[in-house]
Amino acid sequence: MSTNAVSGPHSKPSTGKSSKERSRYLHYNVALSLTFLVGMVSATFAIIPDCDEVFNYWEPTHYISYGSGLQTWEYSPLYAIRSWLYVGLHSLAVLPFSILAGLDKKHEFIIIRGILAAISSLAQTELYDSLCTVVGPDIGFFFLLILVPSAGMFQAVPAYLPSSFAMYFVMFGMATFLKNSRDLGKALVFFSVAGLWGWPFSIALIIPQLGLWVFEGIYQGGVYWVLRNSLQSIRGPLVVLATITLVDSIAYRKIVLVPLNIVLYNVFGGEGRGPDLYGTEPWWYYLANLSLNFNIMTGFALSSIFFQALGMIAWPTSTNRHQLVLQFPFYLWLSIFTMQPHKEERFMFPAYPALCLNAAISMFWVKHVISQIMRTLKSNISGETWGTVAVFCISSVAALISILRITAINTAYSAPMGIYNFDRDLTLDGNVCFGKEWYRFPSSYFLSESARPRFIKSSFSGLLPGTFSESDFGFRTGTWRIPENMNDLNQEDPSKYVPIDSCNYLVDSYYRDKKETSLEPNYILDIENWEQVSCKPFLDAAQTPFLDYFT
Repeated sequence: MSTNAVSGPHSKPSTGKSSKERSRYLHYNVALSLTFLVGMVSATFAIIPDCDEVFNYWEPTHYISYGSGLQTWEYSPLYAIRSWLYVGLHSLAVLPFSILAGLDKKHEFIIIRGILAAISSLAQTELYDSLCTVVGPDIGFFFLLILVPSAGMFQAVPAYLPSSFAMYFVMFGMATFLKNSRDLGKALVFFSVAGLWGWPFSIALIIPQLGLWVFEGIYQGGVYWVLRNSLQSIRGPLVVLATITLVDSIAYRKIVLVPLNIVLYNVFGGEGRGPDLYGTEPWWYYLANLSLNFNIMTGFALSSIFFQALGMIAWPTSTNRHQLVLQFPFYLWLSIFTMQPHKEERFMFPAYPALCLNAAISMFWVKHVISQIMRTLKSNISGETWGTVAVFCISSVAALISILRITAINTAYSAPMGIYNFDRDLTLDGNVCFGKEWYRFPSSYFLSESARPRFIKSSFSGLLPGTFSESDFGFRTGTWRIPENMNDLNQEDPSKYVPIDSCNYLVDSYYRDKKETSLEPNYILDIENWEQVSCKPFLDAAQTPFLDYFT
């Protein structure tokens, strides 16, 4: 099977030259440095907008590292839909820094995010390099131009979530498949890591490329060749599956297949169970959310198939098979998750690179059309230059909008992480309590080792996390002990609350125009019982309708 490609509408097909021989805009090391720098900025400043990231990943990691943390029902051995391998890998990754440097826990928090950003940086650069080599340097460069400054990637890159983890390895898988589409085994290893160690549903993103592999394999090698190579290619994924099964079974002390449990719960949970318990959204939710995170590039991504169709009709020699097939993962992913009633922003993370790739293909055809028009008009400036300038202007507008959104979010909503930056002479110990602000708790990494997060009753009536067992008998016995009063029905458990008089500190928010209730009084005004230690501004979205609508 050939990996020939075209570098532009009037270029002749590639003759299989190496990446060093191909014309490209940015050298590999320059692209890597750029993505790494932006990744480190996001790791340092990005907020945590999703409490699931804290309670299901940061807290268990804190428990593995320090022996304390909050536990959700998903980690109960009765349900076992979260992987201890996944959080254990992150705990091990930061261990050398902790031992050698004796870092503060908040520094470990940043280091873990930095490691995630570094892996993402390498994945982005590998995919950029593959696109330049196989599909064309224009599309590769446009992909990077759209991806790097986007508000969506700024949030997704350092997020400690399986969907972000899956995003990294989907990019590795796509890059590997592009560079050697005949050797399916290497790409399948990356995709299996994305799906089995990360998020099972991300495996759907390989379907279009797998379809191309099967089609071309049958055409050139026959059915037997496809079957033989399929059997040879599954050895890597089987090792990946065996590893997660072994580690999780040891942790839970029973045979556990977490990826299967995740699928069963989310797809076949049964009546009264499943993700819909935690809220549903209208069909257009992802269109609105993607428009916020990628602004005008979302429109170009959605339109790429139309640009492609027009391009193939007008200039049929300007398209190779990869340029066509690579557009389908985004459409497939968006279609699958739009049909699900329960929607969350993080569910789109694995498809963010696919969105940027679709938008890049649209930019490729925009550049070509403008170039052709300017050639027809016989402009003094070359048509190629006009096309490049047009794409650069469009991309600059998108980047500027994204930067403004990033700045707005981090300026308006960083208080839940910033309030812990107070005078270090103060010892933050005992019970640190959360009422109506329970879902903005940034994790135990922001508390001292003698402090414990606790919940007081608020108007929230769902199931809150409990605490991992801190038994001194055995290492981290909370991984296999069945916690009390857990359920998968999101039913409130009163035992998760502590009386307010047991709280040494209380984290709360105050909105001037919001009426207090018996369950949610304005604690900050109760100066007889509470003394203000740290306070940061936070946007009152309800009183800011314009920003509330657009953010």
